[in-house]
Amino acid sequence: MIRELRIIMRDIVWIGIGIAILAFMVSGCGDKIPQGKYTPEQMKTIPFPNRYDLPAPTGGMTFNVASETVTVKDLTVLLEQQYKPLAAQGSFAAFKQAARPAFRETLRSRVTDILLYAEARKKAPENIDDALDKAVESELKRFLLSYDNNRVLAENALRAMGYDWKTFRDFQRRLILTQSYLSKEFTEKRPIAHSELVDYYNTHRQDQFCWEGTVQFRVIDLIPAQLPAELIGEGQTAETAAVRLSVELMDKIRAGEDFGTLAEQYSQGPLASAGGLCRPITIGAGSLPDTYAILEQKALTMEPGQVAGPLTSEGHLFILKLESRKDPGCKTFEEVQDAIEQQFQFEFRKEQYSKLVERLMGQANVLQMEQFLDYCVIEAYAMWKPNP
Repeated sequence: MIRELRIIMRDIVWIGIGIAILAFMVSGCGDKIPQGKYTPEQMKTIPFPNRYDLPAPTGGMTFNVASETVTVKDLTVLLEQQYKPLAAQGSFAAFKQAARPAFRETLRSRVTDILLYAEARKKAPENIDDALDKAVESELKRFLLSYDNNRVLAENALRAMGYDWKTFRDFQRRLILTQSYLSKEFTEKRPIAHSELVDYYNTHRQDQFCWEGTVQFRVIDLIPAQLPAELIGEGQTAETAAVRLSVELMDKIRAGEDFGTLAEQYSQGPLASAGGLCRPITIGAGSLPDTYAILEQKALTMEPGQVAGPLTSEGHLFILKLESRKDPGCKTFEEVQDAIEQQFQFEFRKEQYSKLVERLMGQANVLQMEQFLDYCVIEAYAMWKPNP
């Protein structure tokens, strides 16, 4: 920034020198300069060019489009949380490389909103204001109702989003009018053959319309080698004590005691602290270690809420409770036909919207947008980096 200021000051100095030289030449050679075709009297009757009500200059501090102004703050307020930490790391080159695309996308989005609103205003009926005001009031009431008509809470929420009631009202007005314009603009539907829908279903059936089966269970994992001494009776081996304990625990569970609590008290497995609850297991994925594979196999024969045990596997005795089971499957074409058609129409409208945006963006000065972007990145970095 200092270098840029120096360049500006240098240019001002040279302009001043040039004006002084020109004044000297005019004063010394007045008789050699050709006179204009108008007399001084005629010149007085010619009006001066208009110097008032001119559009604000674009670039530099602001970017103007469709009689509206985008400021640096309009962009930084949306990107500060994400990119301020990067500016704090100190490297402007790294910051610019990462942040400039985000600033570009945010500016493009803002300009698109402005141009869409301008187009909507231009094509709106003359008597739109009354209906628009009613729609805005309805949205404001709906927003207030979402906070139980507590105006203080609603105002706090608006403030957190960067609005007050006036700016939020303006935002809703623009949003409603723009959405109304777009809904009228995109009434055309794409003709879709039935065979297209069937082909799409067959191509994407597995990745979009099928799901894997899952099971989730709780387990009490008794490991005789780790059984506490106080649970082993006199004359019992650890294995015998573990079998006796598993039978006692099954009786407690049938009597209504909580499975998770018993797992915390008696299980020696890694899930004890979680009440024996295992994460959902994808059926057939082989994600469980061999010792625990028996649990998935048994769970597939059970219904949610059922308890089974003891199950033995490689030095473990398990008591199993099935929490949930979702069998694998696929939706039929008839079940998803409407959804596929809606997706086709959505893609068609998305393409129409992109063409509309590109046409509107042609009204913006691309070169000055790029200059404004560079300025925004410099200002944001200066604003967010720590003071030395």
